[in-house]
Amino acid sequence: MTRYFPRKFIGIILGLLLVVLAISPPISDLLLLPQTARLVVGEQMAVKLTWPAMILDKLNFSVGGSFSPSESAIVVDRGEDGYQLRALKPGQADVTVKLLGYIPLKSIQVESLPTHEVMVGGHSIGIMLQSEGIMVVGYAPIKGLMGREVYPARTQGIKTGDLIMKVNDNPVYTETAMAEAIDKCGQSGTQPRLLVKRNGSEENISVSPVYCPETGRFRIGLSVRDGVAGVGTLTCWDPKTHSFAALGHAIVDSDTKKTVSIREGRIVGASIQAIEPGYPGQPGEKIGVFDQSATMKGEIESNTIFGVFGRTEVKCKNVLYPSLIPVGYAHQVKKGPAQIVTVIEGDRLEKFEVVIEKVYSFRQSGKGMVIRVTDPRLLSISGGIVQGMSGSPIIQDNRLVGAVTHVFLNDPQRGYGIIMDNMLEQMNFLTSQGYSRQIAQ
Repeated sequence: MTRYFPRKFIGIILGLLLVVLAISPPISDLLLLPQTARLVVGEQMAVKLTWPAMILDKLNFSVGGSFSPSESAIVVDRGEDGYQLRALKPGQADVTVKLLGYIPLKSIQVESLPTHEVMVGGHSIGIMLQSEGIMVVGYAPIKGLMGREVYPARTQGIKTGDLIMKVNDNPVYTETAMAEAIDKCGQSGTQPRLLVKRNGSEENISVSPVYCPETGRFRIGLSVRDGVAGVGTLTCWDPKTHSFAALGHAIVDSDTKKTVSIREGRIVGASIQAIEPGYPGQPGEKIGVFDQSATMKGEIESNTIFGVFGRTEVKCKNVLYPSLIPVGYAHQVKKGPAQIVTVIEGDRLEKFEVVIEKVYSFRQSGKGMVIRVTDPRLLSISGGIVQGMSGSPIIQDNRLVGAVTHVFLNDPQRGYGIIMDNMLEQMNFLTSQGYSRQIAQ
């Protein structure tokens, strides 16, 4: 007992000392310094240390990483207000704060990001996708001569969401081609062999077609779709690579809710004919028509959770932003006023006021920020965010920081936006893939 209390007492004293040290300005300053940081080339970040000058004079910053000191992406400047990290060129570096030149106090991993300028979108576009295969979106019963409903494909294990790639080793790209191939097999008394893709795996499934008196042909009892089409909004265009980004979220099948795997796709100009305003519980939408004669045309190359991406040789023009503007990275997005660019009538671009209410910079999805429409005119016309606005650029401090993606069902004045980082990465990926293809040819 005589040794138990002293040890316990010493432990309490040490714990209190740690608490005191943690809340003291020098230690708390160190604890508050980030472990990681992102800067755009030319940008600075203050290293806030409210320490006496005699201690600050004993500090030094070592910059390491994959560069020699003369090629470092980051430099440290000492000014009257303390130390500043400054990004010189794209790259990464480990910045270590040291006391007396050899006692490490804190290490910060700093990423220096390149400036990237794009042309702002906002244009309404028609989006047309041809799926990689024929999408199974449901079952369609076949009524036999006795009135009994049968589902041959379902009986053999074909599921909603499957992709039918081939019939008897022949690729099928349209609903009509698939229906004709199955009917031909039925007339000859053979089973069509379907190559079915499910969750990345493929298997062959044979199905016995049944004659349908209502249609006068042999069927296998499936409801299928060979593509999707709709109206959305162009987010931006890169004149250097001719790549574009749109929507800010994936195009999914309306029945299966699965992302559409595309074989090919394209965008065309669209004209907005009317707006159905949104109300709590009832989302609104843009009513648009495809304008095949419009100059806006492009090829879609990918459909991802971050949006639709592709290339267009047509120069994108924006009367509201006639010059290129920089892309804002996640760390540059902040709560406060912003603007969105979209079309609410014809093909005329307009700018409307919004407020960024929340920022979730860590989210790798189309829900990286919450925005609220504050523009009186847009509220009077649409009630806020409506379907078809997906992809509308969000501008803050003359930077393209994101795009509108979703509307809140019970509050159409508010919705989600994607942070532009995610879309930019996909555009850069397309560019690298394009270069790879050119080299391989």
